[in-house]
Amino acid sequence: MNSLLCFDRRISNSRTAIFLAIFLVLSVSLIFCVKSSSALSQNGKGLTVSPLRNELEIAPGTSLDGSLTAANSTDKPMKISLNAEEFSVINQQYDYAFTKESDVARWVTFATNEVSLTAGESQKVPFSVGVPLSAEPGGRYISLFATTDSQSQSEGIHSRQRIASLLYITVSGDVSRVGHLVSLASPWAIGGNGSWSVVLRNSGTTHYRSRYNAQVQNLLSHSIDASMPGDTLVLPGTVRAVTATLPAPKLPGLYKVIYTIGLGDTPAQTETRLVLYVPPAFGVVVTLLITLAAAVSIRRFLRRR
Repeated sequence: MNSLLCFDRRISNSRTAIFLAIFLVLSVSLIFCVKSSSALSQNGKGLTVSPLRNELEIAPGTSLDGSLTAANSTDKPMKISLNAEEFSVINQQYDYAFTKESDVARWVTFATNEVSLTAGESQKVPFSVGVPLSAEPGGRYISLFATTDSQSQSEGIHSRQRIASLLYITVSGDVSRVGHLVSLASPWAIGGNGSWSVVLRNSGTTHYRSRYNAQVQNLLSHSIDASMPGDTLVLPGTVRAVTATLPAPKLPGLYKVIYTIGLGDTPAQTETRLVLYVPPAFGVVVTLLITLAAAVSIRRFLRRR
């Protein structure tokens, strides 16, 4: 009789342990699924310029006029100096290198090289880009810099703000935009919005804008459940690595991802990959079912004993 009571007590303790384990797994899973978001807003103060980028096409021996808007978002007067520098990129992540003394930088002439702005004031500064008649067709790249110096009288701190507006210039003529898809990396599984990456090369003579799109297609209905387009500039003679968002579909399952990548004058290239979408909530349900199945198996084993 005592042995039967001990056996029943052992089964009761086992059931308690099983249900505690299930509760623990469910609680931990729910904790990991809760997403907290906090928006941190910062009021940008200082010098700003616009536009940040401008694409121009200019024939040799001609000029093109434009303007740069500089704004003072501080509560103090500001003096701004303007200059032009040629720029290039030094790696696949497109870190910039600037050359102040270059023939290309001298193509830019500002209406004035210094501007004084009162607190909260913005002002347009005209400039002109003159291309020599001897210039070869192709891409030229110039950064328009607006620079301001400030000093705190109380703390004796000297600071400098230097903001750039980039000019992507194509000297018209016999130019080429020859893009190549070097590599594409796509995730095999995602739990929400994922990311994919592509490496592009431009062996042409001027930049091209690669317009790309990632479409998530349902394998059964062949309908597009989600898509995320984007674009990037690729300079001539460079290789650029780009990371973009892979949008999550609505329901869990196995999907086909159709990548379309623009390559300038070269026809756009299409690549397909498979991706498994397992949202966090679905993972909780699967974990709970596995835990319940394990609990049932343990209970049957104890009953047989």
